[in-house]
Amino acid sequence: MPLYRHPESPYWWVRFSIGGVKTRRSSQTTERAAAEEFETHLRSQLWRQAKLGERPRYTWSEAVKRWAGEAQGRGRHRDGERLKWFAQYLDDAALADITRETIEKLRTLRAGESSPSTANRYTALLRMVLRKAHREWDWLDKAPVVPMYRLERMEPRFLTPAQFRRLRHELPAHLKDLAEFSVETGLRMRNATHLTWDQVDLRRRLLIIPAAQAKAGATLSVPLSQRAVALLKGQKRVEDQPRVFLWAKGPIEDANHEAFRAARVRAGVPWCRWHDLRHTWASWHVQRGTPLHVLQALGGWASLAMVQRYGHLNPAALRFHVEHGRGTVPRGKRAKV
Repeated sequence: MPLYRHPESPYWWVRFSIGGVKTRRSSQTTERAAAEEFETHLRSQLWRQAKLGERPRYTWSEAVKRWAGEAQGRGRHRDGERLKWFAQYLDDAALADITRETIEKLRTLRAGESSPSTANRYTALLRMVLRKAHREWDWLDKAPVVPMYRLERMEPRFLTPAQFRRLRHELPAHLKDLAEFSVETGLRMRNATHLTWDQVDLRRRLLIIPAAQAKAGATLSVPLSQRAVALLKGQKRVEDQPRVFLWAKGPIEDANHEAFRAARVRAGVPWCRWHDLRHTWASWHVQRGTPLHVLQALGGWASLAMVQRYGHLNPAALRFHVEHGRGTVPRGKRAKV
């Protein structure tokens, strides 16, 4: 009998065999007529796959489950939040039914709830899942085009020393040293908040960020200034706690929270994000004359193009090459032929 009641489920279940392959699945309904329709559709679908070689119709929720099982690295929690947002619109949708038009509607919804740049980050993750389903899992014949918003390129925002002093003064105690350490080292927020003592070498004045935690995917060695060393020595080591920066309730997971947002308003820099502390570190370096290729190595950027955004902050470094008589034949003298 293809339909039966499962003793541990309120739903009707289906049971049948096609080509020697047994199928047993919940219909997810308590209505017998709906369960019979489900069984007929499922039997037809599986028969076409077995006899005609048709591709199974995988759903978005199945793709998300597999993506989560294979995901590695520091972005898993962030990706989980974004995929949770998509679930309310796509959970039971077949991957093959997610078209460009569907994606454009979702992009517009997300942009209306936040901003075009946030919508781009969400749709970029959607694109990665669909491409993986096509290229690696063979779940799709072709991945749809995923449109993105064209954004105006913004100059990196950074704090002046006076602005940073005001911000630090307004921060809660557990964020003061973390903020100053970020400006001393240029570490990204997650690398700073999740820094552990085994990554710190005070004798050599060095931090080692392993490749798995570095955005560029390569191990990053960070030389420490004297002030950065002093900040590390000022942190209290807690038994059985590997993290460096702590507060009363344990490790600091996210510094970009309500306490930080309130502090930046009081400091007169409401636009400042925690990541702007990294921009501040880079901008101060360039203003002091640090060459861009050196800054690239210090900050762990994958390409020099990412660092060239700061190049305009030190025009004096180019002045030598435009002064008359510098690097050219002096006036009144001709080179002998």
